Amino acid sequence: MTGSILNLNQLLSSPQVHVKDIKALTDKLSKFVAGGADQLMVISDFDFTLSRFADKSGNRCSSCYCVFDNAVGTNNPEWCRKFVGLYHKYGPVEHDHSLSIEEKVPFMEAWWQQSHELIIQGGFKREAIDDYVSRCNIQLRDNADIMMKKMTNHSVPFIIFSAGIGTIIEMYLKHKFGKDGYVNSFSDPLIHVFCKNSSVMPADRTFSEQIHGRRNVILLGDSVGDAFMDVGVEEEQLSLKIGFVNHDFFQADKLVDKYLNYFDIVLVHDQSMNVPNQILEAIYAKSH
Repeated sequence: MTGSILNLNQLLSSPQVHVKDIKALTDKLSKFVAGGADQLMVISDFDFTLSRFADKSGNRCSSCYCVFDNAVGTNNPEWCRKFVGLYHKYGPVEHDHSLSIEEKVPFMEAWWQQSHELIIQGGFKREAIDDYVSRCNIQLRDNADIMMKKMTNHSVPFIIFSAGIGTIIEMYLKHKFGKDGYVNSFSDPLIHVFCKNSSVMPADRTFSEQIHGRRNVILLGDSVGDAFMDVGVEEEQLSLKIGFVNHDFFQADKLVDKYLNYFDIVLVHDQSMNVPNQILEAIYAKSH
């Protein structure tokens, strides 16, 4: 446990790291380390959590939905106008910190449904989408690839909950293409930023077997809604929640206080997975 304490002291020394209750965090880390990799699973959001919010030049990176509006703009400006218009209509609602989650939900459902309808109406070929993806500015956070490789090496289940096109690329485009190669549907249930939890997890036997006995959950997200991604995980006994504050640079301090009500650790403008990796390394060390 000495190594874990040293790691915690190292984590807290960074101005990007914020913790509300150090003792509670220390207790949680002790239990996670004691449980080892065999009792661990990790749940992560994709857009601006697993992926970067800004590139190394400070430019805003793309979300999964931006794959479409960034690539289609010159070829179909009218379609792009409608698609981007949905963002300008509903985006401010998502990031309005004066509204409760319950108040935001109907707006998010409308946004996602209308976006999906537009994508289907656009008649995009799989080859075109692949090309859009290859040219987009989605970048993984620094050392996110290392994190995923080591989770694989230690047989730790890694679940990506995404309300964006990350899920569409990973699941919908793989399973829901028509014979002609066009996008013709999206999978149910609808996943938006405030409904990511076990109710939308696959119910197949293989998946259930992979997470069986995994009582300790590390959760990674960049919105308050992400803090509930572990709701309903049947065998969960303990969760360690890490939140990334990306938006509203000049309101960061205000957002940190809010995020600390939902996350054990809050990281401000940290474009890496260094903190989760340090925690995971302490857990893996116990497993040897």
